Amino acid sequence: MGQHEIQAEFLQAMGQTTRLKILEILAEGERCVCDIQVAVGEQQSNVSKHLAILRRSGILTARREGGRVIYRIRNGRIPEFRRRLSDVEPRNFLGSET
Repeated sequence: MGQHEIQAEFLQAMGQTTRLKILEILAEGERCVCDIQVAVGEQQSNVSKHLAILRRSGILTARREGGRVIYRIRNGRIPEFRRRLSDVEPRNFLGSET
């Protein structure tokens, strides 16, 4: 897989509202599915699907702790990348007038 394909996969994995919320929560530290589910206010099955996408793309890693699965962000630069998205005004970025 080439660099552009890897970058596109990364952006696709992050390009969804719930997944961005999950990354915001995990930027504060490791969390189990139950904590993430409460924080984003969605059903556990839906949160688990989003976590699986983020994990498959290499953004998250997980470990078992008793009966719980604990998730964390794999690369410490991802929270900064997510914060910097706020610096980009979509209209200006796309060349539209404000």
